[in-house]
Amino acid sequence: MAEGFHIPDSLSIYGNEDIAKDVLSRIWGKRGIFTCTVGNTLTSTIPGVSDAGDTPELTLFTGPADAELLSCGRTLCMKGIPINPGGIPTPATLTMAALELSDMPCFIVNGGCKVMPQVPYIEMGGEYGDMITTGHAVKNVREVFEKAKILGRNLARGHDFLVVSESVAGGTTTALAVMMAMGVIKENLVSSSSPKNPKELKTNLVMEGFKAAGIEVGSLAHDPLKAIECVGDPMMPVNVGMIIGAAESIPVIVGGGTQMSAVIACAYELEPSIKGNVIHGTTRWLVKDAASNVCKMNDSITNDIPLVYVNMDYSESPYEGLQAYEWGYIKEGVGCGGSSVAAIASSAGKVDCNILLKKVHEIYEGILGVQPK
Repeated sequence: MAEGFHIPDSLSIYGNEDIAKDVLSRIWGKRGIFTCTVGNTLTSTIPGVSDAGDTPELTLFTGPADAELLSCGRTLCMKGIPINPGGIPTPATLTMAALELSDMPCFIVNGGCKVMPQVPYIEMGGEYGDMITTGHAVKNVREVFEKAKILGRNLARGHDFLVVSESVAGGTTTALAVMMAMGVIKENLVSSSSPKNPKELKTNLVMEGFKAAGIEVGSLAHDPLKAIECVGDPMMPVNVGMIIGAAESIPVIVGGGTQMSAVIACAYELEPSIKGNVIHGTTRWLVKDAASNVCKMNDSITNDIPLVYVNMDYSESPYEGLQAYEWGYIKEGVGCGGSSVAAIASSAGKVDCNILLKKVHEIYEGILGVQPK
C-alpha cells in the first residue's frame, strides 16, 4: 500500500483497500488512455430487456451513437442523443466531462456492431451478437480475444494506465448469462438502466439460452470464452483480452457497471495474475442501487479487484433528466464511473465531483440547447 496516500472525498472504495490505494497512488497525476468498446446484441431488441434507447429497435443505435458523442461531441448515426424512454440522457455526458477535464485520448473499439459508428474506430473482426436464446450468441470469440490481448499490450506502451469501458445495450442480460454459466453468481444480481429491473424476464431468457446451448449454471466455470460464445455479447472478448494484455505492464481501470463485472470474472478466471493491477471504476448510483448488487458480485469473483466509485450526485441539478439518476435510472454506462475515477486520479485530486458536475451541465446544455430553469 502507498504509505500516507489519502483517498479524496470524491471517491470511495469497496473491497481490498490496500490494492485500491496502491493502484490509485501509482496513477496519481499520471497520463491515462481511455477506450470504449461498442457492440450490438440482438438480445437488446427483445421488448422489456433494455431501456438504453427510446424503443427496442433504437437500442441498436445506442453504442454507436455513444461512440460518436465521445469522439466528436455529436451523434451522426441518429438524431439527438441516446435516451431512455423517460427522456433521460446517456451517461456518455459524464464520460465526456471526465475526458475533457483530464485531456485523456479516447479510442473507440468495435467489438461487433450492426449499426456502425460514423467515426474512426479500431476494428477487432467481431460480428454483432445474436440473441442469447439461440445458445450461440457470439462468433469469433477466441480469435477476437487473442487480437485484443495484442491491442491491450500496445495501448500500454507510452501510457501510465488504461481505462477499458463499454456501450452495449442489453449487456446486463448477457452479463448475467455469462456469470451464471461460470457459476460466479447463481441469482440475478445485475443492474438495469430502469429503476424497475426486469429480473424475471432476464433470468427466463438466460435459462432459455442455457437450454439451447446445452449448458447449466456453473458448467462453464473454467471456460469463460465458451460462456461468451454461447450467451455473451461481442464486447466481452475484446475487453477481456485488452485487460489481460494491458495489465501485464500498467494499471487498468475497468470502467462500467455489472456488465463489466462479467468481463472481470472472465479475465480473472483466465489470468488471475491481473489482481493487484486492476480496479473496477464505477459510480455511487450503481453501488447503492437497491435492485442489484455489484458488491456481492465483486465478493464472489475476488476481493482483490476492488471497486473504486465516484460519489457523483445529481440531486441539486437544475435538469430533471440528470436528477433522474438519483431516482434509480441509468446509474452507469459508457465508462462514466471509470473515466471519472481516472479524471480525479490523473489530476492528482484537483478534479472533484463538483467540477465534474459543472462540466456535465455545460455539455448537457450544449448538446440539447437548453438552459437551466
